[in-house]
Amino acid sequence: MTPASIGDGVIVTDAAGRVTFLNQVAAELTGHSAAAGLHRPLSEVLPIVNETDGEVVVDPLARLLNVANDAAPEQPCVVLRADGTRLRIDASAAPMRLADATVSGSVVILRSRGSDRAGAAAREGEPRDDFFAILAHELRNPLAPIRNALQIMQIVQDDGDGATTSAARVIIERQLKHLTRLIDDLLDMSRMAQGRFELHKERTSLGDIIQLALAYARPQLEGKQHKLQVELAAKDLYLCADAAHLGHAFANLLHNASKYSAAGTPIRVAASAEEGQIVVRVIDQGVGIPPDMFERVFDLYGQVDRAEDGTHDGLGIGLTLVKRIVELHGGSVTAASAGRGLGSEFIVRLPRDESVAEPEMAHGAAAPPATARRLRILVADDNRDAAHTLAMLLSLEGHEVRAVHDGVEALAAGDAFAPQLVLLDIGMPLLDGYETARQIQDRPWGKQAHLVALTGWGQEADRRKAMAAGFRDHLVKPAEPEALKAVIDRIAAV
Repeated sequence: MTPASIGDGVIVTDAAGRVTFLNQVAAELTGHSAAAGLHRPLSEVLPIVNETDGEVVVDPLARLLNVANDAAPEQPCVVLRADGTRLRIDASAAPMRLADATVSGSVVILRSRGSDRAGAAAREGEPRDDFFAILAHELRNPLAPIRNALQIMQIVQDDGDGATTSAARVIIERQLKHLTRLIDDLLDMSRMAQGRFELHKERTSLGDIIQLALAYARPQLEGKQHKLQVELAAKDLYLCADAAHLGHAFANLLHNASKYSAAGTPIRVAASAEEGQIVVRVIDQGVGIPPDMFERVFDLYGQVDRAEDGTHDGLGIGLTLVKRIVELHGGSVTAASAGRGLGSEFIVRLPRDESVAEPEMAHGAAAPPATARRLRILVADDNRDAAHTLAMLLSLEGHEVRAVHDGVEALAAGDAFAPQLVLLDIGMPLLDGYETARQIQDRPWGKQAHLVALTGWGQEADRRKAMAAGFRDHLVKPAEPEALKAVIDRIAAV
């Protein structure tokens, strides 16, 4: 995203008040480049001065890290830029908190007071989109070690109470998938708001899409012990679709049905063909929808009235995503209900592909068999738990692995180790993942190494940037075990 299109600057700090992220607009407003501003105190990157005498005053934004309020309202300030010039800005900030309410950092939004206010108003939603991307990035970091730890638990059986360990693993896995789904929703909404949401359509079986949706939603459905009834047409139906995103949309409908239904109640999915269309109905026996909410439930943040116990809380974006994804496929979605307490029905209509499919080449051919070849693998991530759990997991699978925590260490370890596969985080200190990748490719061993970006930055622009830096693959944290295994199998098969 270009500075002209964002309009506002974004700075993120850690709990100590040191800058961990600085977007291009913030760099232009403060005069500090993103690289120069990282890891420095906020008061140095964003010094607030007295407008009359130019003396530095106590930074009211930095105090957010030491107070309990939720946010500092937008306020006019004069910032002393890196070149010594002064600039009038409007600044606002909010703390980032952990689950126990501990402040883990802050997000600061900057806007030049000399900018076109009308243009800023037109771009009102875009700082929020930037924040969504940052939020998703910050949330993904703890997901990686959780996923790796789960994989380790599956390989190494606990010598203690196996039943208790198994139950705990199931709960963690369910919550991990739920959190991942929330992050994916946030990123999809951000991409849509920026006009960067892309579909990759191909002729796809509805049955395959429904199975994908069930896989996405299964942790939620099993957690509440719903009785799932799936009724598909006798003859499989086909459509031109992005299976992953459409499967995600149906999963959101299933999750919504579960959220508003009592545990153990049935949820029904029925699909049929009607006049050149595919019609899929998701039916529950939950709280129902009042007639005045049939359209509003698809609005962003729109929800049926919350229950007093808070069980219906949520981001309020799931059904909005369903509507937009279905409409991008040329379809429609509507809601129906007989009233409060009488359940709900969501009806999705999609164009049916009635063309005759080309004979599928090698349809029954199996994937290349997994090879037992061991690889030398280097893992570089400044999140030490993420690096070490991934290294442990790969070691348990028979590979020779080393873990480091910044780009400089990665280069030194590579020179001594000559890895065949390098898994690089992007946001590392000293040398970021992009520069580390470039320098690896200049080394003799690096010309043969397979570079994989393993990062919390998951938008299409991030993938393109990684490819331009020389990465062969781009995996988003927490990487699916199957995706990482597929990369390893490809390299091992060469």
